[in-house]
Amino acid sequence: MRSTAGTPSGAARRGPDEDHASQGAARADSRSGYRPPAPVVLAPNQLARFYRGGARIDRLRGTSDHAEHQPEDWVGSTTTSLGSDREGLSRLSDGGYLRDAIAGDPAGFLGPEHVQRWGSNPALLVKLLDAGERLPVHFHPGRAFARQELGLAFGKTESWIIVSAEPDAVVHLGLRAPVQRSTMLRWVREQDVPAMLAAMNEVAVQPGSALFVPAGTIHAIGPGILLVELQEPTDLSVLLEWERFGINDGSEHLGQGWERILGAAELGPTKTEALLVGDGAGVPANPITDLLPPFAAPYFRAQRITLEGEPVQLDQSFSSLVVLDGWLKVWSESADPLDLHAGGTALIPHAAGPTTLDGHAQLIRCLPPAPDAGAGTW
Repeated sequence: MRSTAGTPSGAARRGPDEDHASQGAARADSRSGYRPPAPVVLAPNQLARFYRGGARIDRLRGTSDHAEHQPEDWVGSTTTSLGSDREGLSRLSDGGYLRDAIAGDPAGFLGPEHVQRWGSNPALLVKLLDAGERLPVHFHPGRAFARQELGLAFGKTESWIIVSAEPDAVVHLGLRAPVQRSTMLRWVREQDVPAMLAAMNEVAVQPGSALFVPAGTIHAIGPGILLVELQEPTDLSVLLEWERFGINDGSEHLGQGWERILGAAELGPTKTEALLVGDGAGVPANPITDLLPPFAAPYFRAQRITLEGEPVQLDQSFSSLVVLDGWLKVWSESADPLDLHAGGTALIPHAAGPTTLDGHAQLIRCLPPAPDAGAGTW
């Protein structure tokens, strides 16, 4: 086994040949009969959206089950889509909602430090997102606006980890130069999308690219891209480009009106070099690679894990796994091992303890905010 000393994650590793006698036997604590939550394979949870996509998720999974307007799979979700009390929630194998299971044992799922900070909310939403067409020009409000104007604890800062992309794939990320609010308001009302796109930075992406997108940043994901998205647990999107997608019922500005909601947009210039935190080039030097910068930690964390036949041990934490290729087994002290393949997803509760992965695979480990990371900027 290889040592993790000096790797960005600092995670330790052990092999499955070490004592797994307790694997599959639920541990008990001082509460009689208590069984801690165990790692679980998550069923697909694809949602219908207003834009095209979904085929790349199917190809990743080796299936062809979904229509072209199911471009998002919400992984281990306790978040609902805007205006719904159920849509978006992940179900467990017994038919119950993950949200309810976590509410019943928040410390077991999330860990005591997380619960002290965020309660029973995982403070994270993970998606597989397939852009079958260019997404609209839009932005997401930050925490301050969400709290003061919408009564919500979270805004929607997000990050994109590119899984696959067409050779000429691009994203539009932030403004190249300052834009007056009156000018943006005119572009929105006249639906002058060419002017919006011309004012934005165009960034080429490739598989392995990682981008951090602060709340308020105006952006649009180009077509031909499959990505893993980590975000705050809300469904708040302000569609500056609404006409092409047939949305004109007030939800495009979250019922706030354009003049008010544009106060939550970043209309100054965006330095994309600070947000493009991985270019996808080369092979990771370490089996575990941290993908996002320290300033992302108040919102979420992400690691790329490369398995090449040697076991890798993950530190104890609530997390979601998204497998990009290959196969692996997930070992824990609280359950029988799980088998995962390309496109598969799994949830690892905090109470599962240190978790060992073994196989030949590439996957993304998605983690909630670090409890000690501070309030964040956005």
